[in-house]
Amino acid sequence: MMKNKNRKIGLRPSALDKIIGAPLTALEDIKQLMKFSIRTKISISYLIIFTFIFSVTTGFLVAGYIYSVKTQLYEKNFDVVEQVLSLVSEEGLVPDVKDHLSRIYIDQNIGVLIQDRNGEESYANSPLYPIVNYDSLKGSGFFKDIFPLLDLASYELMPLEFDLDTDGKATFFFEISGEINLGRRMCAILGICYFVGLMVMFLFGGIKTKQVISPINMISQTADNINSQNLDARIDVGKAKYELKDLAITINEMIDRIQDGYKKQQRFVSDVSHELRTPISVIDGYANMLDRWGKKDPEILQESIDALKNEAANMGNLVERLLFLARYDRDVLKYEIKSCNISEIIEEVAKETQMIDSDHKVNWLIEPNLYVLGDCDRIKQVARIFADNAVKYTPKGKHIDFGCFVKEGYAAVEVKDSGIGIEKKDLESIFERFYRADESRNKQTGGYGLGLSIAKIIVLQHKGKIKVKTKINRGSIFSAYFPLQKNKTP
Repeated sequence: MMKNKNRKIGLRPSALDKIIGAPLTALEDIKQLMKFSIRTKISISYLIIFTFIFSVTTGFLVAGYIYSVKTQLYEKNFDVVEQVLSLVSEEGLVPDVKDHLSRIYIDQNIGVLIQDRNGEESYANSPLYPIVNYDSLKGSGFFKDIFPLLDLASYELMPLEFDLDTDGKATFFFEISGEINLGRRMCAILGICYFVGLMVMFLFGGIKTKQVISPINMISQTADNINSQNLDARIDVGKAKYELKDLAITINEMIDRIQDGYKKQQRFVSDVSHELRTPISVIDGYANMLDRWGKKDPEILQESIDALKNEAANMGNLVERLLFLARYDRDVLKYEIKSCNISEIIEEVAKETQMIDSDHKVNWLIEPNLYVLGDCDRIKQVARIFADNAVKYTPKGKHIDFGCFVKEGYAAVEVKDSGIGIEKKDLESIFERFYRADESRNKQTGGYGLGLSIAKIIVLQHKGKIKVKTKINRGSIFSAYFPLQKNKTP
C-alpha cells in the first residue's frame, strides 16, 4: 500500500511527447505540402499576376461604366435638373413648386429630395423608402468606399446630388434597372473571359514553363552523370536561353576547372611516382650489391654507401618540397615575417654559387641595404632556386649574373644565365609543378620540376611579382619583386 501511495501519477513520456509533438508534426506536414515544384510555383505566380492584372482592368472598366452612366443621366435630364434647381432656389418649396416636383416623378419617374442646410428633409416627391431614407442608406452599401454612386444599386437607383443657392441640397434619383442589367451582363462576359484566360494560361503557360524548365532538368541530369571517370561531359548550352544559358556556361566552365585540377592531380601523382621510382630502384640495386659482394669488398662498400647517401639526400629534398606544396595547398604554410636585408641575402647566394660552381663565371651587382618585410629563409630559397636553374642550363665557361636593385617601389632580384633559353610554348607552364621544358627528364639537368612553382608561391605570398624574360640560345632572366619596407634606414 505504501508503494502505491508514493507512486507518481501522470502521463507517460511517450504520450506527452505525442501531445506536444502533434501540432509540430502537423506544421511539418503543411510545410511538406507547400513545397511545390518550380514548375508549379511558376504557374501559381502566373496565376497571381494574371488575376491581379485582370482585377485592376475590371475595376477600371466598371468605374468607367458607372461614371459614363452618371454623365449620360445628367446630360439626358439636364433641363429637368436645371429647372428644379432654379425653382427651388428662387421660389422655395411653395405649393406650386411641390406640385411641379410631383408631376416630375409621375411623368418622368425621377425622384427628388430637397434638404435644408442641416441635412434635414424638407420635401420628397416620392414616398419610396430609399428616397425618403436616403441619408440613412447613403454610405452603407457594399460599394460605399469604392463607388459611392452605387449606394442605392440594390434599389436600382442612382442618386445625383446638387447644391442649392439657399445653402440646401437637392438629390435626384434616376431609375437605372437597364444599366444594371447591362452591367451584370458585362461582368458575366468578363468572368467568362477570366476563366477562358485561365485555361489558355494553364495550357500554353504550362507548355512554355516546361520549355523553360527542361534546360534545368537537362543541367541536373548532366551534372548527376559527371564523375571522375566522365569529366568530359558538358551541358548543351544550345537549348538553354537567357539566364539559364549563362548558368549552363558557368557550370561548364566550372567543370573545365575541375577537370583541369583533376588532370593536374593525376599528373602530380604520376610524376611523384616517377621521381620516387628511380631513387628507390637505385637504393634497391645497391642494397642487393652490398648483400652479395659489399661485405668483403671495401670499394664496393664505399661506392654503395656514397650512392645510398646521395639518393637519400635526393629523396629528402623531394619530400621536403612536396611537404612545402602540401602545406600550401592546405593553407597552413607559415612564414617568420621580419625585416630582411635582401641585399645581403642575394650577395650571400651569389658568393655560395661562386664557391660551389667552378664551371661558370659568377658576377653580381647589388645595391646595398635594401630591406623588405618577409621570411628571410624563404626569400633566400627563391634566390637559390633561380641560381640552381642558371647553373643547370648554362654551358660551362659562360657567365651567371646576380642583381638586386630598386625598381618601381620593389626590391628587384634578378638572376641572368647564358643558357639555352626557353621556348615560347613553355613559358606559360614553367611555373607548374613537375613541369620541365627538358623532355629528357634527366635529374642532372631538369631536377624535379618543383623549384619554380615553389618560388612563385613564396614571391606571391610576400605580395610580390615574379617574371621571366628569355631568348633562345642566349639565356633567360628570372626576376622576383618584393615590396620595399617603408621608413627603413640601414
